[in-house]
Amino acid sequence: MSPRNKIMNEQMRAEAMAKITRAALEVFAEYGYHGTTMEQIRQVSGLSKGLVYHYFPSKEKIYIHLIDSALEISRNTWKDALDSPGTAWEKIERLSDNLVRIAFTDESLLYSRIILQGITQGKGIPGLLEYIFEHGTHFNMLPPLIVEAQQSEDALAGDPEVLASAYFALYQGYMLILLHADVLKKKITPEIFTNVLRNTAKPG
Repeated sequence: MSPRNKIMNEQMRAEAMAKITRAALEVFAEYGYHGTTMEQIRQVSGLSKGLVYHYFPSKEKIYIHLIDSALEISRNTWKDALDSPGTAWEKIERLSDNLVRIAFTDESLLYSRIILQGITQGKGIPGLLEYIFEHGTHFNMLPPLIVEAQQSEDALAGDPEVLASAYFALYQGYMLILLHADVLKKKITPEIFTNVLRNTAKPG
């Protein structure tokens, strides 16, 4: 095979993968894992059945591919905040800003919903929940950050695990409703998230 043909084949493969992935992302986000069929994905992608099955032999394989992409987006969103300079509270503020600026954009929002579906519907795929928890350890970084922010009296006093759960619950709640509420999406600010953890009694 000539180098030109090899490059063309790689381009065709990348284009097909992108079409299938985008189609699957939209269909899974709308109908969930159990409500989605390979035929739905094929129709939205506009590709032939043979081509879709060539790259993804099953619905489960496509879903795992989406989970991997979703976790990577999430890790990068968190890493940017956690690796930034500053105090623990400043990192929490940066994380809240990232969630609004990145995680709530159209495509990232779909990927976020895929993770939530995986957690709530994961029993339908053996090993999926364990896989998500194994590769989603960045979520465990919030409670220690809250503890550090509590020591400086920036964060509200209380059980850091409970406070982190409240933060996540707000995020997940918005994740569910924002797919069909574009007007509301524009009104969400990072302060809405940080205020869940903020110590309003701190002097100054």
